Order: sequence, then structure tokens, then C-alpha cells
Amino acid sequence: MKTRIISGAVGIVIMIAAIFASIYLTPVILHVLLAVIGCIGVYEAVKSTGIVKSKFILVASLVYAAAAPFVYSVEMMADILKVETRLDHTALMVVYAIVVFTYAMFKHNEVKPKDVAFGFAATVAVTYAFWTLAGLYSAEDGHGLFYLLLVIIAAWGCDTGAYFSGYFFGKHKMAPEISPKKTVEGAVGGIIVDMLIMLVACLIYNAYSGFKANTWIIIAVTPVLAFAGMMGDLIFSYIKRDCGIKDYGKIMPGHGGVLDRFDSVLVVAPLVYVAVVNLPLVK
Repeated sequence: MKTRIISGAVGIVIMIAAIFASIYLTPVILHVLLAVIGCIGVYEAVKSTGIVKSKFILVASLVYAAAAPFVYSVEMMADILKVETRLDHTALMVVYAIVVFTYAMFKHNEVKPKDVAFGFAATVAVTYAFWTLAGLYSAEDGHGLFYLLLVIIAAWGCDTGAYFSGYFFGKHKMAPEISPKKTVEGAVGGIIVDMLIMLVACLIYNAYSGFKANTWIIIAVTPVLAFAGMMGDLIFSYIKRDCGIKDYGKIMPGHGGVLDRFDSVLVVAPLVYVAVVNLPLVK
């Protein structure tokens, strides 16, 4: 437990330092951090599972993961230089798909369709999540930090609430063969705790930011975000069980790998991105 707490604290300090550096120096710093974390996550998904054995596909996946968060850096630089750019994440994803599937076709005796399909799906899922985090931070309305906070609360707030709710009240297992410790009572408690934390965050933001978050809209979508985060956790646990591995990596002592810690974030971040684009979360 001590190792887990220290490791988590170090991770939080690094993230806060990157955010402050991005605010007072250049937003590109946070994009660099997201690219690094994204690459580690992709490496874990492609390599640690043992499903994709092709080094070429691994390298192509890492290049794609490293490039994606910088789409927003390029756009910001283009705005500063007053030039237009058509670079976007979809274009990068299409190029990546063409490269890996063309390689697999020519190496069909070595690379099986199901293997390259898993590698592609896992890479896109991880990379897209970190791309949306970069996009949320770079939001044109200036509320990027608040949007990142919504992701963190929705994912990790629910996880914390579910842990303690399950510890004290858990009786009915949710998915015993995939994640034996998760309970229905824990899930319900996690969602309730998440809504309470989100309410407090909105009240503090409204009191000190000079802006007004649409608290009730945010509270209304919180159960969806929290449930999605739990499903993300279960999905990545399901993959681990099928591959016969305990953790995706060892980069975070006590936590495992990037995917072990960010599994819920990978699902929540894109949903928050969709909410920001389509709903008036902040006035």
C-alpha cells in the first residue's frame, strides 16, 4: 500500500508540474507528456499482451501514438503564424491504418489478420483517448483545465468511491471471473460519490474562476461517465485475463502499467470531449 501511495503521489506531482509548465511556458509541454504516456500505453497494449509480435507494427503504432497529441500543437502554431493547416487526427489514423494493414498483407504468412486487427484497435483506442485529452486542454473557450478535471473526477473519483463502497457494503459480485473484487454495491456507491465530487468541483469553479459551470448538466452526465469508466476498467481486465497477464507493465510500482492506471480514463476522456463539443458545460 505504501509503494502504491508513493507511486501515485509522484505521478500526480509530474502531471501538475506539466500542467503548470504548459500554462506559464507553452501548452506543448503537456502534449509531450501525453505523447509519452500514450506511447507507453500503446507499447503495453501491443507488446505486453503478446498478441502482436511484429516489430514493424509496434514501431508504426508508437509513431502514430507519439504524433497524435501534437495535432493541437500544430494548429496552435498555425494560428500564431496566421497560416492554415488541414492536419487532423483522422488523417493520421487513416495513414496509420494503411501502413499497418498493407504491411500485414505483404507479410500474410507471418502476420495474421486477427493479430493486426487487435493491434490496430488497441492502438487507436489508446491514442484517441490521449488525443482527446490534448484537445480538451487546448479548448478554444479557455476552460481546458476544468475539462481535464472533469475527466479525472469521472474516472478516478468513481474508482475511489467504488473501492470504499464495495469494501464496506459490497455483497453482490459484478463480474467475478474478470474482476473478483468489484461489486454492484461498489458500482452504485462509486457513481453517487462521483456525483458528489463533481458537484463540489463545480461549486468551487463557479466561486473562484469568474465563470459559471452548468452544474446540473454536468451532474446529469456524470453517471454515464462513471459507468463508462467502470466498463473501461472491466474491458482492460478482460483482456488481461484472456492474455494471462496480471498487469500491463511495471512503470508505476503498486499500480502496474499505464493501462492499469488509465484504463477508465481511456473511455471517459472521449465521452467528455463529445460532451464539451455538444453541450454547454460552461457559460
